[in-house]
Amino acid sequence: MLQSSKNVPKGMELTMVEKNPIAEQSRQWLIQSLLSLMNEKNYADITVTEIAKHALLSRRTFYRIFDSKEQVLQHYFLEICDEYITYFQKDEHYLLEQIIEAFFMFWERNIDFLLILKRNHLLYYLLEELNEVLPTIHDIVRGNQNLYGSTLEKKFALLASAGALWNILSEWVQIDNRPSPKEISEMMLRTLASNS
Repeated sequence: MLQSSKNVPKGMELTMVEKNPIAEQSRQWLIQSLLSLMNEKNYADITVTEIAKHALLSRRTFYRIFDSKEQVLQHYFLEICDEYITYFQKDEHYLLEQIIEAFFMFWERNIDFLLILKRNHLLYYLLEELNEVLPTIHDIVRGNQNLYGSTLEKKFALLASAGALWNILSEWVQIDNRPSPKEISEMMLRTLASNS
């Protein structure tokens, strides 16, 4: 499982083999409970008690799995990152247009989650989490190609790329008749070509 450099929530340090199936089921129910509640009301107004009750679990069970509702979102985001990585095969070189298109194809599949975050003014949270896992995602997609002069240069390059993609994603999620991932990729490549 992909893990960010932040503190790992309770239970996330276990591999899938070591996880208790009942605890894992409860974890998934709590995640779905929070997402469902976020469709009905503001995230800031949702309590741990409501999340547990909506999942038909106790507060005690909630706190055996998570420390806070923020960790519920973090856990779900890490699951999404694992899923995103499966879009790519390790040790294969990807062209820029393929990376852009895959990025938007992935988020198109997860549009409901993006819309929930947007309604709750939490897209920034997802960007912060994405920035934490970018180096890992980059190394899986690009491999260790020594493209940068230093770790700091690599970090800045990744943040610049992610910032561009994220700003476009933030706008794209609001459009009723969204351009397809292929159309976005083509638009971005034309923009990059005209600015080079």
